[in-house]
Amino acid sequence: MGNNKFLDAVESGNLDEVSAMLGAGTDPNSMDEHNRTAAYKAAKKGHLDILKKLADSGADLNIIDNRGTNALYWAALNGHKDVATFLLENGARADVIDDRGWTIMDHVDSSGNKEMHALLESFHASEHA
Repeated sequence: MGNNKFLDAVESGNLDEVSAMLGAGTDPNSMDEHNRTAAYKAAKKGHLDILKKLADSGADLNIIDNRGTNALYWAALNGHKDVATFLLENGARADVIDDRGWTIMDHVDSSGNKEMHALLESFHASEHA
């Protein structure tokens, strides 16, 4: 599984500690017991600088947790437009379906976040252009 100290540093937004641990060989794809990765935790909290560091260190931005969600899912649900944009620009999948059968767009629409809806829709349209 994962390195709890590393995941805690990611979640708390401690870029210096995260950078030092990655430099010392910590796996950028470390995950907790629910398959929630460092990228997932950074995206959920809106820590774009840490997410970029993880991506630069080889983190897989598309790992799905045990509930069927990924980093983009949580960035979108929490309204972190800058993080969602970065994830989409770096190949994050927007087509995941959670354990309740909901897509990212379903959740965004349910929350009424029109700006996030427009962002997701624009990336979807550009993929199919």
